[in-house]
Amino acid sequence: MDNDRKLRGHRVLKPQDALHDAQLLRDVAIINTQTKEALGALPPGGLPILRKRRPLPLLPEAPMPAGRDDEESAMPKIPMQVAAVASLALAACATPGAATPTATQMQEDVPVSSVRYTYPETPVLTSGELVSEGDPAISAKMNYKPVEWPLRFEKHSFGPRCYDTLECHVIYDNFKFGGDKPTRSSASYGPDYLKGWNGSYGAVPNFPSAAKVIWRSKDGSAHKAEIDIGEIFKDQLMRHFVPREEAADLPNGKNESPPSILLEVNDRVIRVYMVASVPTKHLQTPGNRYSTSRRDLVLVKTYTY
Repeated sequence: MDNDRKLRGHRVLKPQDALHDAQLLRDVAIINTQTKEALGALPPGGLPILRKRRPLPLLPEAPMPAGRDDEESAMPKIPMQVAAVASLALAACATPGAATPTATQMQEDVPVSSVRYTYPETPVLTSGELVSEGDPAISAKMNYKPVEWPLRFEKHSFGPRCYDTLECHVIYDNFKFGGDKPTRSSASYGPDYLKGWNGSYGAVPNFPSAAKVIWRSKDGSAHKAEIDIGEIFKDQLMRHFVPREEAADLPNGKNESPPSILLEVNDRVIRVYMVASVPTKHLQTPGNRYSTSRRDLVLVKTYTY
């Protein structure tokens, strides 16, 4: 035994990599923020327990569809293990987003002419089937109260997309998005090209320095711009279309789901959007017990170059 130990030598433990650990914590924070924005707050009492079923027979593998070039370049890389956990959580339940084709108004009924609805154009439901309140004992412990109004945010996630550019780079919170490859036009994706857009870079405190955008439009012209996110959202109000009487009660009356601030570079136009998750009192999709919130994509600012 002693000779065997001498041949192998002393066992050296791998030193801890503090930077790697910090990156993992950052990735987990991004995933947690994304999941909370995509699914909204948990229903009172937690997720329902589903009855166990027999496993389905294995199906032949189908080829994975190719991703969008512009989306791949705009998204920060996430470790495979963390992404797998997020995909399982997102697959468990889904809350569809929606929007209202009526007159655009903010949460305090103040008309905002620069705001438009995007996808999909369905009204906010303020009647019909109520969201289940769950176990009353658990609800009492959670201290549900009417939500503080108007809705404000102290941190946010961020996500850029580039269309119809020869190259496109966006720098925000010292993180660089984009790349040198040409991006496809938004028209090539159809009218739903903004569907399901969420900020991939999360837990950003309000507010870093302005977002720097360096790109070449499809005609080859070079452009530089600084989009002051802090100035656009200096009131720290969430942009959404849920009326106050439809906003659901929340633990301690606080909406702690950070919104996504989204930046679209499209040829010579830059648009800034917000997507905020707002729990509602009524199911927003009749018959879908998971449709307990709204996630409307709101256009806040447009720049033309």
